[in-house]
Amino acid sequence: MPLLPTLALATALMASALPAAQTIPPKDWLKAWRRGNPVWKGVHLGAGNDANLAELEAQVPALRLAGVNVLIVEVNYSYQFASRPELRDPNGISRSGAEQFAKLCRANGIRPIPMINCMGHQSWAEGTFSLLNKHPELDETPGQFPANKGIYCRSWCPQHPELEKIVLPLIDELIEAFQADAFHVGLDEVFLIASEFCPRCKGEDPAKLFAKQVNDLHRHLVKKRKLEMLMWADRLLDGKATGYGEWEAATNGTAPSIDRIPRDIIQCDWHYEQRPDYPSLKILTDKGFRVWPSAWRDPVAAKAFAGQAAAMKHKRILGHLATTWGEVKTPDLPTWRPLLEAFGAWPARR
Repeated sequence: MPLLPTLALATALMASALPAAQTIPPKDWLKAWRRGNPVWKGVHLGAGNDANLAELEAQVPALRLAGVNVLIVEVNYSYQFASRPELRDPNGISRSGAEQFAKLCRANGIRPIPMINCMGHQSWAEGTFSLLNKHPELDETPGQFPANKGIYCRSWCPQHPELEKIVLPLIDELIEAFQADAFHVGLDEVFLIASEFCPRCKGEDPAKLFAKQVNDLHRHLVKKRKLEMLMWADRLLDGKATGYGEWEAATNGTAPSIDRIPRDIIQCDWHYEQRPDYPSLKILTDKGFRVWPSAWRDPVAAKAFAGQAAAMKHKRILGHLATTWGEVKTPDLPTWRPLLEAFGAWPARR
């Protein structure tokens, strides 16, 4: 494989496109992007402040030359929110930082998509994230599991009457700052649902509750804001039937929600180990979803998953999304082997 150009050369190569791209409104830009990118080659990564974005900006031209045409930026609560001052992170991403980043991405032909992990992943280890710290009333298990011992991650209650008043303004701020035409809502690894400790959800059907959360977000993002909505697909899959187990799929009753949500939601189907077969590709496409297969740090597994997805030649399989989860430093992203192996399994055009 030839060496990628240096950053200086890459920047020079892209410079001619910069002025024109900056003058195109996002909607018109998206139409052109769709025409020129029949295969989606994306990277998912987290960013917690403007310095993180600046570091990523330095790699944008080289990432484009490596084939990247989408960047999913997981922001969560690391943003200087104005709509909910109690959730403002003073050291988080600023609006100007997000705007600058998104502008540079589009100038280089990369579609920026912000993300907040919804419902699940409201804590990590002993730390509970700001939403449930400031609004413990939204917790699916209020007052339980001190220091988060005995659980994987906290969840919010999808039926709390104040939830949308608090969460939707956060989503809207990120949409405006990134001038986003799509939004990723997370929704992976939701283990705490229909909890016996929740006065609203106790005894409820987990699939019904999960579908409610998906549909509520879809109503706001797609029906109201006219954006594309992306989510992780694991809670829609039956862990036992597929053989994926309880992480890459669900064993806690949420899988039947697959038949209760809109088909225009893009399903990011993540699997990180090499397998002889990935049955979720057919399951999700047969249900009518567009599917974006997603791998991680194992280059052999990434190539295997991407290879099977590309070989299907299915119009609803979009391409490949490389997740990073802290395994690669930003300057090394353009030459990261799992990314290159997976992208190499896809032709430039269908």
